[in-house]
Amino acid sequence: SDLTRRQVETVQQFLPSLMDSVPDLIWLKDNEGKYLACNHAFEQFFGAEEQDIVGRTDYDFVPRDLADFFRENDRAAMAANAPLSNEEWVTFASDGRDALLETIKTPMRAANGRTVGILGIARDITLLRKAEIDLNERREIYEAIVDQAMDIIVLMDAETGGFVEFNQAVTGRLG
Repeated sequence: SDLTRRQVETVQQFLPSLMDSVPDLIWLKDNEGKYLACNHAFEQFFGAEEQDIVGRTDYDFVPRDLADFFRENDRAAMAANAPLSNEEWVTFASDGRDALLETIKTPMRAANGRTVGILGIARDITLLRKAEIDLNERREIYEAIVDQAMDIIVLMDAETGGFVEFNQAVTGRLG
């Protein structure tokens, strides 16, 4: 119907804008690893515009070992017939910054079920990972302080009244 055609045209008009408004890197590749499309965040990674990325492969933009890693993950997602996730350190060509990306790759299928490529989405988790490391370091310091304290320190569960955590002074007194 006309309404359906209009809806499809509307979606097609807004799709590029939608992809570019997402801060995550988004890209599409065919089965041979040639880029079909990407968003602005991905352009920043390669330091090139979409028109210069489409039709080319990872080997045209990143060192061979990294391109091999990307292709291995593409093939693994296609073989698994399911989304696969991995983490990878990359350097953005646009500004030279290093970033830890959590990448999800999923096979794209045609209406007949045949795999026609890979959809990739990557999120910069550099600050999240740094916060996790900082939190773990603070926890280790806290635990060391609590264990060395001469006073008895006990953390109890409010519901059960049982010990959740305690220091060495408690162990020494209670055995």
